[in-house]
Parts: sequence; structure tokens; C-alpha cells
Amino acid sequence: MMRYTSGLLGVATLALLAGTVAAADFKVAVVDMQRALNECEAGKHAKDQVKGKFDKAQDQLKKQRDDLDKAREDFDKKALVLKEDQRRDLEKDFEAKQLEFKRRYEDFQRDLKRTDAELTSTIVEELYGVVRDYGAKNTYSLVLEASSGALLYGDRALDITDEIVKLYNANPKRTSSSKPGGE
Repeated sequence: MMRYTSGLLGVATLALLAGTVAAADFKVAVVDMQRALNECEAGKHAKDQVKGKFDKAQDQLKKQRDDLDKAREDFDKKALVLKEDQRRDLEKDFEAKQLEFKRRYEDFQRDLKRTDAELTSTIVEELYGVVRDYGAKNTYSLVLEASSGALLYGDRALDITDEIVKLYNANPKRTSSSKPGGE
């Protein structure tokens, strides 16, 4: 519903602007910010850093999961021959291990999202700046964002994403944290 409302708002804004600006002076462009983030050098570097962290954590979680599976097998074997109180204690211990695994997995997911946001937020802000400068320099009346879901159709000829990526990669004013190799 929110996308639909955003789309209607965008269409209404476009209609209002079209009515106030002469048709010959009205220029529209489209940029896919997600693609620009994924294709610019700093974005690729950030994604590689996130992937490295993901792979390392994934290995740790796999080891813990294997240990948990082994503990489950041991519990299943021993449960039949143990006294009731011993079986309950062993079951509680196993449940505690399962809960710890679940917590670590959830912490890992949150940490991964936070890391991704930290590494890409500056890049996204800089990309928006490049789009604003490009739009002003090339006298666009409007630049729409394609990956948000509000844009239902856009002629490929209006897409300036490749130009934005090239300009971003060539921009010497990028922050050191978004440059490849900068931490």
C-alpha cells in the first residue's frame, strides 16, 4: 500500500511539474541506486568486506551447529539408559545449547546488517550527491529512483545509472572510508 501511495504521489508531482514547466524544458532521468551501489568500486569493496565477515561467521556457526547435532545424537543415545533426573539434566543442557546457538545466529544477523549499513551509508550519501550534481549540470527537471519499487516503467534511454557509477568512481572527493582499501 505504501508503494502504491508513493507511486501516486510521484505521478501527481510529475503531473504538477509538467503543468508548470514547458514541455520542451522538462527533462526526466532514472537512476537505479541499488545497482549504482553494487557496481561502483567503493560499493564492491564494501560488499566484499561484508561477504568476508559473513563467511567467517558462517564457518563459526557451522561448527557450532555440527557440535549441536553431535550433542543431540549423544542425548538420543543416552536418554534411553539414563535415570529420569539425569535425562532431564542432559535435556536441559541440550536445550541451553540450542538457545545459545539461536542467540548467536540472531546476533550474527543483526551484526551483519549493521556492518552492511555502516559500510554503505556513506557511499549511498555520496551517490545521492553525484546524482544531484549530475541532474543540475545536465538540467534535469526530475531524477527518479528506479530500485525503490515506485517506478513502474521507465524507458531505458532515461537511465543514467552507468554515468552516475562512472562519475562516482572518478570523484576524487570520496571519503577515505569508502575508497577501496580504506578502513
